[in-house]
This record gives sequence, C-alpha cells and structure tokens, in this order.
Amino acid sequence: MTLFRGLAGQIEEAIGREATATLLARWGGCQISVPVKAEGSALAGVIGVEAATQLIAVFGHGKMTLPCADARGMKRRRAEAIRMLRAGYSLQEVALACDLHTRTVSMYRAHIEDEAGSRQGMLPL
Repeated sequence: MTLFRGLAGQIEEAIGREATATLLARWGGCQISVPVKAEGSALAGVIGVEAATQLIAVFGHGKMTLPCADARGMKRRRAEAIRMLRAGYSLQEVALACDLHTRTVSMYRAHIEDEAGSRQGMLPL
C-alpha cells in the first residue's frame, strides 16, 4: 500500500517511499527533467542512482511535473504569509520572505479580508 496518492503513489511504487519523500521534498510541485541516464544527473544526486534508474525505467526520460507542493512546506509558508499579512507587511515583502508569488499572497490577503467581513468598507447612512 502506498502512502502517497495519484502520480506520487506511482512514483512511490517505482522507487520506494523514502526516495519519493526525498524527491517531493526537493522538487514537489515543480517540473523536472528526467534524464536518459541516471549516472551523474541532478536527479541521481537527490534520490540516488538506483532510484533514478528505476524512475527512468518506469516513466521514461523527458519532462515530468511532480505533485505535492505541500511536501516542500507549502502549508508552513502559507501560514507564515498569513501571519505577516495580518502584521501589516506588504505583498512584496511577504512574497519575498515566504518564497511565494505576489499573486498567491494577494489571494491570501483577499481571503483574510473576506473572513473579516467585507472587502469594501460600509458607508454610514
């Protein structure tokens, strides 16, 4: 039984749980280049030659978009971004500090404002 779901589960079946966790912690949510040969590749440098060779055998070489951005700490970065926004930091300051895109931070700010009531202030009548 696999710990991961979807493509991550298929990767786990191919290379094992530990190598999958290492791979996703490093590049989860990103597109990687799966080389033709494992030896000397960046992929082998992260998960080892044996696991990289097995990954190539199962999935082939080329581009592969890895799932699980959460494996790289996305939940932690989101929580930190929300904390910083509530403390009054700018979108750009938060984006740079948390390694997020300003559009993502803007969405977080909109969510905070929605939780607080209305995004537009009410005029007294």
